Amino acid sequence: MRKLLNIRLWASIGVLVLAAGMPYCAAALGWAATQDETSISIRADVAMGVLVSWIGWTILSIVGALWTWKSLRRRQAVRA
Repeated sequence: MRKLLNIRLWASIGVLVLAAGMPYCAAALGWAATQDETSISIRADVAMGVLVSWIGWTILSIVGALWTWKSLRRRQAVRA
């Protein structure tokens, strides 16, 4: 259970997930989007890559918030 809650493990997972989706994000900005008079379309594989990148950023944001919270809690314990 302790290994599952390891911040470094989750940070690594977040970085790997983010790295998996980043090429698709670059494609979404370039050639993978098409536009007509009323809408913009993105290919399904590119949309999935953007979603994967968003999940990676979410994991990293949560891990960063937890790390900050633990660091601040540790500092307050040292001062007391």
